[in-house]
Amino acid sequence: MAGIPRFKVIFDRRRKASAVTPGTVEIEVSYKRERVRLSTGVAVLRHQWRGEVVDHPEADRLNGQIRRVYDGLHEKMSTIASDKGDYDMSLLKMVKKTKVEESTGKFLDWLEKRIYIRPVAESTRRQHLVMLRSLRAFGLVRYFCDLTPKNIRLWDDFIRKRVTAQSTVHGYHKRLKSYINEAIQLERIESSPYEGMRISRGKSEEIKFLTEEERDRIESLELYGMTGKVRDMFIFSCYTGLAYSDLVKIREEDIFMQGDDYCIRDKRRKSGMPYTIVLLPKAMTILRKYGYNLDLMSNQKCNDQLKLIASMAKLHINLTMHVGRHTFATWALTKGVGIETVSKMLAHSNVAMTERYARVLQSSVIQGYQLLK
Repeated sequence: MAGIPRFKVIFDRRRKASAVTPGTVEIEVSYKRERVRLSTGVAVLRHQWRGEVVDHPEADRLNGQIRRVYDGLHEKMSTIASDKGDYDMSLLKMVKKTKVEESTGKFLDWLEKRIYIRPVAESTRRQHLVMLRSLRAFGLVRYFCDLTPKNIRLWDDFIRKRVTAQSTVHGYHKRLKSYINEAIQLERIESSPYEGMRISRGKSEEIKFLTEEERDRIESLELYGMTGKVRDMFIFSCYTGLAYSDLVKIREEDIFMQGDDYCIRDKRRKSGMPYTIVLLPKAMTILRKYGYNLDLMSNQKCNDQLKLIASMAKLHINLTMHVGRHTFATWALTKGVGIETVSKMLAHSNVAMTERYARVLQSSVIQGYQLLK
């Protein structure tokens, strides 16, 4: 009957399905001469479809999802019927662009959008994008319905094959959990796949820092070109405690005099915490050398060059730009600067963060006495 919409489940309309490539399952709604096709968010291999999903470990769940979309469209069509019994298919096309697509599988697209609108520091955003890339590479979590305890556990196995530190694995899960909580609040999913699952935080990696002698060894190297610039950026961090993201945004107008001292007052890019530091003479020398602009190299390129610099200085440490910040903190503490003052110098949100350096120094003192023995 021409006046009644017809519904049909279609598999692999684009003819891409094979034994290794999944085909999509769609619902086609036809009315008079118009057709609208809407995704169900389900995609299976060719041998896994015989009018419904078969021979699939989650066949029941996927078939249930297809039925929900099918029934939902029936219900939607009843709401767009006019008093005369006609159906406005343009309204169904609007549904296709919004609600149906959002609920049928674009979890990773949704996640990417949420990452970019979240008010976080760019360094934090980059970490969240690394988590997103891991999920894309994993491949089993594409749709909201794929957020199951089984897939989260498989993703955990996937991550562990690529990273070694348990704290890093925990970081991936911690970031995903925050977006899953958002999805629950926005009624995209009903419950968290992490319920009843505990991902160990693991032990934090030991803080890496240089002794004064090691720092001076790097400072005294005769370096030129790119390597020389990176060395100077690193040494500047050693004398200021500034992280890479903060030192590259310094400009001459940020510097002011307080008595006889040159100072900088700013907020950390990562946390927004305010700080005021005094620029020691060696730090000022480096700033003047580069025209008060240390945005000379990307963080990644700096860290690559620092591996070479560590080798040249005969240091057995994975040298990175952040080691400069750690070096400043431990240097200040060994010189007798109070822990609360060091905490303010580093713009830590609380003293507990700074106490990590004190604990590391205690272990280094014990090791030092062992050497003296």
